[in-house]
Amino acid sequence: MERRIRIKNYLLPAVLMTCLALLSSCEKYSWAKPEVPQDLVVSYSGDIFSFCQSCHGAWSEDRTYDKLSANVDTVTPASSRVLSIHSSITAFGSQMIQVDTLLLPAPDVIKIWASQGAGKD
Repeated sequence: MERRIRIKNYLLPAVLMTCLALLSSCEKYSWAKPEVPQDLVVSYSGDIFSFCQSCHGAWSEDRTYDKLSANVDTVTPASSRVLSIHSSITAFGSQMIQVDTLLLPAPDVIKIWASQGAGKD
C-alpha cells in the first residue's frame, strides 16, 4: 500500500508537468494564412460551383452563376454584395475552398475570382 502511494507521489507530478508542457507548447506557434500566388486562377465551374452547391443544391450551374455574378463587384471585389449577403451566415466566413493545392477561405476565393473578371469558364 505504501508503495502505491510513493508511486502516485512521483508519477502524478510528472504526468501533470508533461501535460502542462504539451499545452503550453501550442502557444509558441502562430499559423499564418497561406500566401496566395499572383498567378493563381480561380475557376467558377471547377472551384466555386461545388462550394455553392452545398447550400444551393437545387440550383443549376447557370442559375448559380447568374445569381453570384450579379452580386459580385469586379472593380472592387471586397465590396461585392454577395459577401455582405452571406456574411450573416456564420459558417460562410470559415468555410474553405480548395484551389489547386491551397485551402483558402471562401470569401477570399470569391474576391480573387471577382478580381479576375468573374468569368464562367
